[in-house]
Amino acid sequence: MARSGLAGWRQGYGNARSASSRSRQGHTTLTLKSYKAKIRVCTKSRRVATSIRDALAPDLKRFPKTEGRAEISLKNSEVLFAIETPNIASLRATINSYIRLADASYKCITL
Repeated sequence: MARSGLAGWRQGYGNARSASSRSRQGHTTLTLKSYKAKIRVCTKSRRVATSIRDALAPDLKRFPKTEGRAEISLKNSEVLFAIETPNIASLRATINSYIRLADASYKCITL
């Protein structure tokens, strides 16, 4: 029964002896979103930046591969973080963790 409009739809139950169903089959693509952030921490000297990088490097090696990717590098007196995660909540948590670790490292170095 086909009628136009929402009021025309009626649901029916029963057996249909000559009914055939068709399913649309084709290629499906799975698109995984990833969220990325690049953070630059500026320091007073290259020595301080190197110390911060060296302090955070062991934590980056233990970063779970299933939760994304995190890298740390050095450019003059700047520490550069590149973080990529599958969801925004993980990205925010990772950013907060590494910023706090960098801050704690900086405070220990400059005492």
